[in-house]
Amino acid sequence: MRKAEKRRERNRALKTYLKNLRKDTLQLLMNPQTTKEQAVEALNVFKSKVDNAWAKGIYKRNKSSRLISKMEQLFNQKFGQK
Repeated sequence: MRKAEKRRERNRALKTYLKNLRKDTLQLLMNPQTTKEQAVEALNVFKSKVDNAWAKGIYKRNKSSRLISKMEQLFNQKFGQK
């Protein structure tokens, strides 16, 4: 039982971290003063963390793919193709 509680707390903390990271990345992409280099760096960090969450079982494969795709679409709308 203690193992399950520890895992639940760890997963909950990671989900909270990822939600905040998603909000921060979205805010950065929507900010008109953001440079392309800043956006690329933030997008790469976001993609890396979401992929790690998928590998650890926090997110399912389709959810992680959907989140990454949505952020890339926003990036491409603002800065054009990579």
